[in-house]
Amino acid sequence: MTGQHCRGASHGGDLHEGRLSGRFGKALIAAGISLAAAGCATTQQAQSAIESRFIGQSSDAFFARYGMPLSSFPLNNSTLYRWRGGETSVQIPADYGKTDPAAAGVGAGKTRSTTQVSNPNPNTTITETTTTSFSIGGLLSPQALLSPARTLPIFCEAQVTVDAKGLIVGMRIMQDTRGFGLSLSRCAEVFDVK
Repeated sequence: MTGQHCRGASHGGDLHEGRLSGRFGKALIAAGISLAAAGCATTQQAQSAIESRFIGQSSDAFFARYGMPLSSFPLNNSTLYRWRGGETSVQIPADYGKTDPAAAGVGAGKTRSTTQVSNPNPNTTITETTTTSFSIGGLLSPQALLSPARTLPIFCEAQVTVDAKGLIVGMRIMQDTRGFGLSLSRCAEVFDVK
């Protein structure tokens, strides 16, 4: 995925009733995710890129393009700024997993047995047993909520050091959340690190 942020991956495999099946399918999924993640920019790569791109540049140009700082702290010959950008959120769907049908009270069903004993003549006894079972365990696939749907904030936060002339002399990523899709770094997305 050179030159792209990791916004998703595609994979193939054995399709069985619309799902990947068996060890081969699972191995293909794992390989696809690993390959996609290998091409994603990390926080360390984003840090290297922003240092080479912005150190020595005008802080006014940086803040005009990426947004105003949250706060500032004056030092002897410089000012330390706390900046945050790329703030948004992603929706994470609820995660469900299969449960044990018997533990969920499903699948145990009901069983009914009837026994009839008859004596057609004094030396003969006939015993007839009829068993009837009913189970809905095969009809339903009980699932349990493993984690509820949630909103995940994503952003990039950096510390920007600016000298008395207004030039950036230092820049350090302080917080970097994951990005969209499979992206490992929101800062890489904000600063378009390839």
